[in-house]
Amino acid sequence: MRRAFRRLLDHCVLLGLTAASFGTQAQGIYVAAGAGASQWGMDCGSSGCDRSATALRLAAGYRFNRVIALEAFQLDLGRARSSSNMIDGELRSRGTGVETILGGQIGDVELAGKIGLASMRNDFRAAPSSFDPSERRTRTEVIFGAMLAYRFTPQLALRFDLDFVTVALNGDFIFYSRGADVSTLTMGLAYRF
Repeated sequence: MRRAFRRLLDHCVLLGLTAASFGTQAQGIYVAAGAGASQWGMDCGSSGCDRSATALRLAAGYRFNRVIALEAFQLDLGRARSSSNMIDGELRSRGTGVETILGGQIGDVELAGKIGLASMRNDFRAAPSSFDPSERRTRTEVIFGAMLAYRFTPQLALRFDLDFVTVALNGDFIFYSRGADVSTLTMGLAYRF
């Protein structure tokens, strides 16, 4: 997985350098922070579950031009709870990663798609009634989504991020049914230097 992560990073940098060579004005370094909610796609048991959690997102990036940016980020998906026979307990996930942002800007509005890799640290805390033990794993996952921003000034923007990632505890195929696809929507501010 490290080789795949390194290969994706190399491709993102190469793509960024290629886009920068198109002659479009470079936009520079930026930072962004946001908070919102995550929705965990997992089954609920007889006692119910809590699929929604508070999410936090921090990012720093370099915009090569109006079309492409390379961004490093940290994402906290919060905690979800389930009492199904597949997952009985609490699942938390946090991760760091890198992604390429491709999009366009019309006036003060920017819309872009994003794709990258994230190292997700997943922590399952089993309930007392669970058949499964508590477990912690770090996995590399593909993360993708969209970004919408409204620029108040040339430096300050209101930013919305939509992210999709899979949270699972190990690489066994059957175990992915115990994991969850998580969608996250955050709103925050971005500042361009």
